[in-house]
Amino acid sequence: MRRVLLLFNPASGRRRTKRLRTIEQIAQALRTRGIDVSTQPTEAPGTAARQASEACLQGIDTIFACGGDGTIHEVLQGLIFHPDATLGIIPLGSANALARHLRLPLDPIRAALQQLDYQPQTIPLGKVTFETPTSEASRYFIVMAGAGPDGTLVYKMLASGKHSLGRLMYYLRAALLFSTHHFSSFTITHTLAGAPTTQQAVSAMSVRVGDLGGLFSPLIRGASIEHPHFTLSIAADPARISLPAWFALSWAHLHRWNRFVQTVHVDTYHCGAGKTARVQVQADGEWLGTTPMTVTLVPDAVRILMPIGIRLN
Repeated sequence: MRRVLLLFNPASGRRRTKRLRTIEQIAQALRTRGIDVSTQPTEAPGTAARQASEACLQGIDTIFACGGDGTIHEVLQGLIFHPDATLGIIPLGSANALARHLRLPLDPIRAALQQLDYQPQTIPLGKVTFETPTSEASRYFIVMAGAGPDGTLVYKMLASGKHSLGRLMYYLRAALLFSTHHFSSFTITHTLAGAPTTQQAVSAMSVRVGDLGGLFSPLIRGASIEHPHFTLSIAADPARISLPAWFALSWAHLHRWNRFVQTVHVDTYHCGAGKTARVQVQADGEWLGTTPMTVTLVPDAVRILMPIGIRLN
């Protein structure tokens, strides 16, 4: 780690002045360790990928994505094409699922300094292909991707302008949505070692970290960004039974008794169009589009700073 860029969203969160001070404090802390550090705000929504890619071309060897999982998601889109660059994480979001998975403290300065003792490791990334209003598109993800209720929740939060109002608003909106919304069923085909299985579902969520945190903490456990497969949970119709049962039985540690939800390891999976309504798609907490959706794993896709000698699942 010689030349470092702190890439951050200056418009994110409600305490923007404090965030700017925090970024400068992180930079100064790293400089005291002899590291050449520069800081750069994102220029506009969606520019982080281009800015990360340009920084790599200018000789930056480590880019710290300063923000939450959404900021990391944007930076990843630029790093995927630069295998010699390394991703670091400064947790400044609300969920910080990836930071927690990497055993990072949520204090941003401590997190930056702790990663000086981490080592770059090349890991797989998920790739999700989906439909937009005009064409097919694809994105890479590192934390999770899903079709159904989670995609609808992110879509509704974005449409209402409440996407960045914190976890409490997220939970309240989730409770209202899951109790009142009709979720269309769709066909999902998932494959492990070339053996396909097809079934009906109202939710498909693949996870790459050990714990999503907060209210969603117990839903899917045991995944890791190092694994050569996805940990996929599939909820069956009807949603008004399967979704509450998923939460209740997960929190009660009674997963095995839930006949409405199954969790499997897969190499790839495909979600078809909804039978009665559009099925929304999200990745890393960012709304993308709708099904049909195909999710695959890209091996050796990105280098990331990781702790040494610690199992992350």
